[in-house]
Amino acid sequence: MQTANIHDPLSIESVYPRSAFDSDARQNARDKETVEHGVMILSMPDADGNFSLKPSQRHVGEPEATTHSIFLSPRLESSEYGALTPSDTGYDAPIEPAETPETSGDPYRSFVESLIEAARGADFPPPPPAESLKGFRGG
Repeated sequence: MQTANIHDPLSIESVYPRSAFDSDARQNARDKETVEHGVMILSMPDADGNFSLKPSQRHVGEPEATTHSIFLSPRLESSEYGALTPSDTGYDAPIEPAETPETSGDPYRSFVESLIEAARGADFPPPPPAESLKGFRGG
């Protein structure tokens, strides 16, 4: 788990660089993928704007809404992925990166901005008091 800051996009880029975004977006583009790749916000921003962030994965069957974290995965328009490279066994070879359309803007920057907005809007319940974790647990 690493720390990023909502006021410093470069801190987010150091935790989740463009290369990770590109790789995750390509993997998420596969039709039969059972795991989503992305990044997870693990804490609300503190008074200085710092929050916990880590690259993560989750199974596609997991519920979207959780109470203690926010998972974001990169999604690009199909024209931004490039083409699937056919292999002997089907369309499961690496995805060729496409030329980024000049009119569409930068999908990575848009993702970083959406991550900042998600962190700002995070509203996690407070952790349980330490006293509730003490004591005999049976056995």
